[in-house]
Amino acid sequence: MTHYQSDNFAKIYQAVLTDLHKSPEYITQPRDMLINENCDVSIVLEDPLSCLYHNDIRSSQYKYIAAEFLWYFLGRRDVDYISKYASFWKSIQNPDGTVNSSYGYLLFSNRNEHGVTQYEWALNSLIKDKDSRQAVIHFNLPIHQHSKNKDFVCTMYGIFQIRNNKLNFTIHMRSNDAILGLPTDIAFFATLQSQMLNHLQETYPNLSLGTYTHIANSLHIYERHFNIVEKMIATDFIAESMPSVKTDLITQDSATSPEFFKLFNDTYSGIDPLYQWISTNIKK
Repeated sequence: MTHYQSDNFAKIYQAVLTDLHKSPEYITQPRDMLINENCDVSIVLEDPLSCLYHNDIRSSQYKYIAAEFLWYFLGRRDVDYISKYASFWKSIQNPDGTVNSSYGYLLFSNRNEHGVTQYEWALNSLIKDKDSRQAVIHFNLPIHQHSKNKDFVCTMYGIFQIRNNKLNFTIHMRSNDAILGLPTDIAFFATLQSQMLNHLQETYPNLSLGTYTHIANSLHIYERHFNIVEKMIATDFIAESMPSVKTDLITQDSATSPEFFKLFNDTYSGIDPLYQWISTNIKK
């Protein structure tokens, strides 16, 4: 297992890309696409909100991240909206115009046979028992296991844990594209961790943000990205941070908060830093 740890994603990401470019563990060809691959990679971000970076060649994709936040925290999975910001979603859509990999839908809209969402289950598990080991959230589901599926969800599951009065969060992924997936995934999951903290502080007022851990069974770069990676690692990576969640994006029962819904409809006039970050970047 290859391990990376720092208080900022910029430093980790530079090391990840350098290793994948210069000394990959494997060179494989799944689905006839050549990749450089490292297996069973663990990343520990000591400050989860330091999850963005600036690089002169390719920085965090702020506009797309902002759009994805809107899509996710509304619990939507339609391609019509998100494909305006990344057309690849059209290539993996289901016949009904939806996709399986909308993490927001999987967490906040999709209820199990007991009427519970994944987010509710994790939140309530920790409210009932601060030391719980059951606050898990599932992404890749048995329903996704069929031969005609174009969108086999990359994230397997996550777990929230409170230890030493800090909220830690770990995500396990079967597969992670280091260019198109890793930076946007970590930005969302770090914000999700901040949202969970905001809800849990109503029960545990002194709770603080712990670490974010990201585990990928296959972390890789595709051949089409080899050149851009080479250029990226030749320049500096500068750490940038995401504002913390102060005004809820979702409610404790997984509904979109009224304030966030207003932001999607461009009528929110508040000064919350995270809302301002999303609003500013989505309009760029």
